[in-house]
Amino acid sequence: MSEVALVYPYVYRSAPDAMLFYPLGIAQLAMLLRDRGVDVVVADLTFQGLDHAMDELEASRPRIIGMYVAITMMDNARKLAGMIRERLPGAVLVCGGPMPTVNPERFVPGFDIVFRGEAVQSFPRFCVDYLKSGRLEDVLSMRSRYPGISFLENGALVQVPVRPSRKKELDRLPVPALRDFDHAGYQQFWKERSGYSPACIMTTYGCPYDCDFCSKPIFGRYYRPRSMEAVFREITVIRSQGYDGLWVADDCFTLDIDHVRRFCRMLIREDLQMAWTCLSRAEPVPASDIELMKQAGCRRVYFGLESGCDDVLRLMNKHTTTEKAALTVQRFSEKGIQTAGFFMIGYPGETYETIETTLEWALSLPLDDISFTIPVPLPGTRLFERVHGVRTDLDWRYENENRMIYSSEFDEHYLRRRISETQERFSARRSQYGRG
Repeated sequence: MSEVALVYPYVYRSAPDAMLFYPLGIAQLAMLLRDRGVDVVVADLTFQGLDHAMDELEASRPRIIGMYVAITMMDNARKLAGMIRERLPGAVLVCGGPMPTVNPERFVPGFDIVFRGEAVQSFPRFCVDYLKSGRLEDVLSMRSRYPGISFLENGALVQVPVRPSRKKELDRLPVPALRDFDHAGYQQFWKERSGYSPACIMTTYGCPYDCDFCSKPIFGRYYRPRSMEAVFREITVIRSQGYDGLWVADDCFTLDIDHVRRFCRMLIREDLQMAWTCLSRAEPVPASDIELMKQAGCRRVYFGLESGCDDVLRLMNKHTTTEKAALTVQRFSEKGIQTAGFFMIGYPGETYETIETTLEWALSLPLDDISFTIPVPLPGTRLFERVHGVRTDLDWRYENENRMIYSSEFDEHYLRRRISETQERFSARRSQYGRG
């Protein structure tokens, strides 16, 4: 019998653009709990089904079950929660992650408690207190000990304010527990796709920018770089598990160029032979730093380019221009680092003409990969406040589904067709010139 089970309800269904990584947040919580003497079991459903995971949970009979929920996991999370309620009625069922954070009322009373925002301080403390007390009402009477929790009390939703972790607290976190995951499965997936096998890591938390469509539900706008000592303790453990690459999942890895330089120089000095990719804003980076990134093993940078029209970028509150974006992509491409662009079309306030401008602009840039999305108005964003008729009943079972979920002036079939046609033109161009 285990005391706590941590569940990642994502199931891989061979989506063509899926990016599979072991769940970093769950790995972190597992280690924090074990450091406190708590017996933990982890159920990562990526390569399993719901029934198999439920059988494992029933066999271990945990007293607390915590589930991470992102937008593509909503359907699985609801189904699994129902199975848990039926087969393990005595367990305390809690959830956290992006969707419970932005919309906690959708998750209670299906779950006993929602943990909003960063849970690395509040969730382990809650687990220890409950395992000692055994009475949920007694633990919830001490609600101020658990920043970010939400729960129902006498029919009303109680919400304790979120408190982000301070930098010194992040640097003291232990290396995430990696023993619970199917590393062979993850590595095989990436070897077949990319020729090397990256694991996910975060070297900074938060993003200070305020784009209209971005909710940043977990780490918010409070930017915090980790110490290089903490980062490389984690990288060393990742390397020991057989991974030979990194997906740097920071919201904006290149925001602090001094942080980038420290990271690159340490990778070079430690000679870990790790290829890596990262996310970046489309802001110019000095050529010498791009060369340093290349020397340190950077293979590809993903840019949130969004639109080929400056007026639409202003609508999105992106605080950048197409000129800066084109210059940035060009610089990285010229230095031999692959580039990928994320674009968004059908944004409220733009026109069919600006959509066509964006599609042509995407094809004009020296990109090795492109991706298009239709706007998704998430709760807590200004985009959500601007649009009307949002369908909150829809969920995404598959990645990269382009579906219009609000009343839009644009025809969804037109957007899908133009995305498909542009992707085909891009693929033909890449084949012709041998990019990627």
